[in-house]
Amino acid sequence: MDKKLIYIVDDSKTILKFAEGVLIGSYRVALFQSGQEALDQMRATLPDLVLLDINMPELDGYAVFQRMKDSAELKKVPVIFLTADTKQESEIMGLEMGAMDYITKPFAPMVMQSRIARILELDDLRKHLEQLVDAKADEIQKIFIQSITTITYAVDAKDRYTKGHSVRVAQYCLAIAKKLSWSKQDCLNLYYTALLHDIGKIGIPDSILNKPVKLTDEEYRLIRNHTIMGANILQPITMVPQICDGAKYHHERYDGKGYPFGLKGDEIPYAARIIGIADAYDAITSNRIYEKARVTDYAVNELKKGRGAQFDPYLTDVMLEIIESGFEFTETPQFEFEAEREDGNETDSFIVQVCQKTEKDVHKAEDVDSLTGFPIRKSFENSVNAYLDNPSNRGTMFLMDVDNFLYVNKNYGHIAGDHIVCRLADIVRTYIEADSYVCRVSGDEFAIFYQDGRSEEWIREVAESMLADFPKAVSDIDTDHMLSISIGISCSKNPLERCKDLLQQCDKALYYVKNNGKNSYQILQRSSNDFNESQSKGFQIDMAQLKSRLTEEAPALGAYSVDYGNFEKIYRLIARSLSREKKDAQIILFSITENIHGTMDISDLNEAMNVLERCIVGSLRKGDVTSRYSSSQQVVIMIDSNQENGHMIAERIIANYSRMYNNYNVDLVYNIEQIIAKK
Repeated sequence: MDKKLIYIVDDSKTILKFAEGVLIGSYRVALFQSGQEALDQMRATLPDLVLLDINMPELDGYAVFQRMKDSAELKKVPVIFLTADTKQESEIMGLEMGAMDYITKPFAPMVMQSRIARILELDDLRKHLEQLVDAKADEIQKIFIQSITTITYAVDAKDRYTKGHSVRVAQYCLAIAKKLSWSKQDCLNLYYTALLHDIGKIGIPDSILNKPVKLTDEEYRLIRNHTIMGANILQPITMVPQICDGAKYHHERYDGKGYPFGLKGDEIPYAARIIGIADAYDAITSNRIYEKARVTDYAVNELKKGRGAQFDPYLTDVMLEIIESGFEFTETPQFEFEAEREDGNETDSFIVQVCQKTEKDVHKAEDVDSLTGFPIRKSFENSVNAYLDNPSNRGTMFLMDVDNFLYVNKNYGHIAGDHIVCRLADIVRTYIEADSYVCRVSGDEFAIFYQDGRSEEWIREVAESMLADFPKAVSDIDTDHMLSISIGISCSKNPLERCKDLLQQCDKALYYVKNNGKNSYQILQRSSNDFNESQSKGFQIDMAQLKSRLTEEAPALGAYSVDYGNFEKIYRLIARSLSREKKDAQIILFSITENIHGTMDISDLNEAMNVLERCIVGSLRKGDVTSRYSSSQQVVIMIDSNQENGHMIAERIIANYSRMYNNYNVDLVYNIEQIIAKK
C-alpha cells in the first residue's frame, strides 16, 4: 500500500525541514512556504492530510483552510493547525472551523506522529464509510450505528471504575425526557445521543484515563479534546438528529465556564444540558480512578450547589425529583409509551436490538483479551480451579513478565508496547500443550498452567528456552534497552491450593528475579510449614515476624523472601548507626489487604503497591528508608523518631494513598514498633 501524502505548509524553512525529518520515514511529504502554492498543488495532487501553519504572510492558515472548505474536492481533506500561539482563542477558532487537531510549536516528534496516525486512521474510516454509502446508504447507516455502539461499550470498558457509565447516563436522560413528557421519538433520540456522548474517549490513551494522580496540562488538554473528537466521529450519522450535540457540548456549563467553546445558558443545546447533568451525577456516584464514589446525599447536594452555575436550574430540579423518587436501572431501556407507531419505528427497533446484542457480545468478549486472543484471568482461573478440584491432580504454573516494560511504553509509546506483548504471546503459544491453560494476566504478564507433575529438569529446560526465544522474537523492535523477560514458577503441592495461590507464589518468585538482575527465572521451593503459613495469613508476614527476622543474629535466607537480602543489609547499617548515636527509630509495616477474600488480582495488587510506594517516598525525610518486603507489603524505617511521629507519618501516607488509589475491595493497614539495635 502506498504511503500517505502529507502537505506541510509553513513560512519557516527550519520548521518545514524538522517536520519533514520526523515524518519522512512513514509518509510521503510535500513542503510549501506559502498557502497559495499549497492550494494550487492540491488541485493537481490531493493530499491525505495537511499540516497548516496559522501565521503566514499574504494568505494565513485560516484563509487557506476556508478556501479548502469552499472547494468541493478539498473540503474533506483533514487539517491540523501548527502554531506557536498558545492562546485558547486561536485553538477554539481552528476547531470551530473544522480542524481535526491543533499542535503547538515547538512540537514533540512522538506527539506529532501519534496525532497524525490517529487522524489518518479516522479519515480512512470516513472514506471507507462513504464508499459503502455510495453502494447502499441505508445499510451502511445501520452498520455504522452497530459499530459505534460496540465502541461505546469498549470505551466504558477501558476504565474499570466507570464501566457502564454511558448506559447509566443514557437511562438517566431517558427518565428526564419522560418526566418532561417528550414524544417517544424525542426520548429515543436523546437516549441514543446520551449513549454515545463519550465516544471521543476512544482516542485517549488508557494510561491517561486511568492515571491515579493529577494530570499534566497536556494530558488534561487531550482529555478535553474528546468532545470535539466524538462530534467528528458521529458527524456522518443521519439516523438520529443532532446526535453530535451530546458528544460536543456535554461539558459546557450553564454559566459559560465549560469547554470546549464556553457556551452559556440557552446557547447550549437542550439535549447537551440534560446529558451534562446526568453525566455529572453518575461521575459523583461512581468509583473513579482519582476519587471514590460518593453517597446519594452528597451527590444531591452537589447538584443543588451547581444549580444555575454548572447546570440548567429547571433541568436540575427535574433530575432531583427523579433521584428522590428512587430511580432504578434496568439491564436494557424500557420504552413504555402510549403513543402510536411513528415514522422511523423500524430504525428505533433496530438500534434497541443493536444495544441489547452488543451488550451481550461485549460480556462474552470480556472473557478474551482483544490484543492476544488469550483468555483473561477470570476464565483461566475457572479452568485451573476445575482441574484442581480433583484432590489427586497436580500442576505447574509459569508466570512471565517483560522486563522494563513501563519504560518502553513511556518512551516509545503504547504501539511499541503492544508489539512486544504480541511477540511474547507468540512465544507463549509455542509452549502451550493440548491439556494446558493459558491467559494474559495483565498488561505484560502471561501465565501457563501445565497439568500433572513436572520434573525440575523439564521445568528448567522450558524456562531457559523461553528466555532464549524472547530476544530473538523482538530483535527488530528498536529500543535503547535490551528486551528480556523474567519468569516465576510454582508447582502445586497441596490439594487445597487454588489457581490464585499458585499465581501469588509465582509472583513472589518473579519479584525475586526482578530484584536480582532480571532476565532469569526462579522456581519457588516451599516446605509444608511455609504452605501452612500461606494458607492462614495469605502471603503477608506480620509485625512480629518482621521484627524477629530483622533482629536475628544470623537470619536464614528464605527462597521467596523476595527482597529480604537487600533490606537486611540496610537494617544492619542502620542498627550500627543507632547503637553509635543512641537514637530512637521506628519501623512501620504497611500491608495491602482485601475486603472480600479471593477477588484481588495481580494487576490490582501491583497497581496498589506502586501507588503506595510513591506515597511513602513522597512523605519520608532524608535518611529514612523504605523497601518492598513482599508482594503486598512495604516496610519503612524512620531514624530519630518516636511512635507519635511515626503514627502521624503513617496516617498521612494512608490519606495520600486513599486519594490516589480507589478500589473498594483494597484496604491499606499498618503496624508500628520501636526498634533497638543490638549492642
